[in-house]
Amino acid sequence: MNVLDDIGAMKTLDPGGMLGHLEGFPGQMREAVRIGREAELTTSGEAISSVVVLGMGGSAIGGELAGAYLFDEIDVPFEIVRGYSVPAYVGPGSLAVVSSYSGNTEETLAAYREAASRRASIVCFSTGGEVGEIAAQAGHDLVRIPEGLPPRAALAYSLLPLLIVLSRLGLVRERWEEMEEAVGVAEQSVALYGAESHASSNPAKDLAAWLRGSIPVVYGAPPWTRVVANRWIGQFSENAKVVAHRNDLPEMNHNEIVGWSGELPLAAAAKVVFLRDEGDHPRIARRIELTREEISRTGTETREAESTGSSRLGRLISLISIGDFASFYLAMLGGVDPTPVKPIDRLKAALSDA
Repeated sequence: MNVLDDIGAMKTLDPGGMLGHLEGFPGQMREAVRIGREAELTTSGEAISSVVVLGMGGSAIGGELAGAYLFDEIDVPFEIVRGYSVPAYVGPGSLAVVSSYSGNTEETLAAYREAASRRASIVCFSTGGEVGEIAAQAGHDLVRIPEGLPPRAALAYSLLPLLIVLSRLGLVRERWEEMEEAVGVAEQSVALYGAESHASSNPAKDLAAWLRGSIPVVYGAPPWTRVVANRWIGQFSENAKVVAHRNDLPEMNHNEIVGWSGELPLAAAAKVVFLRDEGDHPRIARRIELTREEISRTGTETREAESTGSSRLGRLISLISIGDFASFYLAMLGGVDPTPVKPIDRLKAALSDA
C-alpha cells in the first residue's frame, strides 16, 4: 500500500501530530477570528504613519502574508523585520507588531526593546514567555494565542488576529465575509488534500510524489503569491527536511533565469512549481509561459498550482493549504517525522551558551 494512503503508517511517522494541525486549520481559523475580535486593545490607530512586524520564521510569515494581502489597501508603509534591529524611521508614529509564538525569540525581543525605547505603539501576539512579561510590565497590548503548536502550525493565529487588529485600529477595512469564505476554502482544502482523500485523486499527495527526491523550486509573483512561495519553502524545509528555493516573477526574469542555462545539472536535481492567481498582473501569465519554456529546455520538469476561491483571502488560503499538505506528505514519503526541527534547537542551544 502507498504510505500516503496508509493512515496508520502516517500516524506512526507523525508522533507530533502535524497532520492533525493541518486538518484542524479551519477550526484554528475560526478561533483566531474570535481571538482577534475579543482582544482588549488600548492602542490607538490615530497618527500611525508606519507599521513594522517584528518576527522570525513561522511567527513572521503571518505578518508577511498580511502585508502582501493588504498591499493595495493599507496606505502607510508596512515592513517585516526579521532581525535584531528596527528601521531608523520607527518612532512615536509607528505601530510595532511583536509576533513571537513562544515569546522568547531573541531577535524579536531585541527588536521589541528597541521599538519600545523609541516610543512606538506596541501590540504583541504571543503565547506569553518573555514577550508577555515585557508587555505586562510596560502596559503594552498582548493578544494571547493558544499554546502547544509548532510556530509554523500556528499560522491562523499570526495572520487573522493581525488583520482584525489592523481593522479595529482603522488602518484597513473590516473583512468578516472574506474571512468566513476563507474558512470555507480551508474546509474544502482539508477534504481535498487530507489523509482520507486517496492518492489517486489528491493533488497534494500527487505533488509530493512528483517532488520526491528533488529540490523544490517555487516561483510566485508580487504582491502575494511570492509570499506564499516563501511559506512553501519554509514548510518543505521544516516538515520534509529538504532544502528548497524560491524567487519572484518578474524579477527572476532579469537574472536567475540565466542560471538555468549553466553547466550545473539542475534538471536532475530540481523541479519547479509556479504559483498562479487570477489577480496576477496580466503580463505575469505570459511570463510564466515563457519562463516554463526556457526552463524546460534544460530538461527540468515544471508544474503550476493555481489558487481557488472567490475572495483574495480565500485564494491565498487555498494555495497555502496545498503547499502545507504537500510538505507533510513529502515527509511521509521520506520516512521522517515532520515536527522536530533539531538543527534549529541545536543553534538556539549553542547561542544560549555563547
